[in-house]
Amino acid sequence: GKSSRTISFEQFKEALQELSKKRFKEKSDEEAIQEIYKLIEGKAPIISGVTKAISSPTVSRLTDTSKFTGSHKERFDPSGKGKGRAGREDLVDASGYVSGYKHAGTYDHKVQGSK
Repeated sequence: GKSSRTISFEQFKEALQELSKKRFKEKSDEEAIQEIYKLIEGKAPIISGVTKAISSPTVSRLTDTSKFTGSHKERFDPSGKGKGRAGREDLVDASGYVSGYKHAGTYDHKVQGSK
């Protein structure tokens, strides 16, 4: 369909035939398709017009997570990788245990062991 981001090889060949008619109007259909094949022969898809990364001192200071302070500092681990949602929100532990309790989840084991 029109919203699909991929095409089959047959659809690709049909597209080349239509493009060849538009590109080489003065040539016959067979000659035009051969000219298109010559243009794409041995080439891979390329991405043109991609924005290049800027390496200036200002940008490097803004993107260096080791210099972040306050709540922004909490959004990254020591390697500089983002923590995602855990770094943006205070996730509440609803397990019923206080934060300092080290044996959380061992109650059933202790009860079964004493029987």
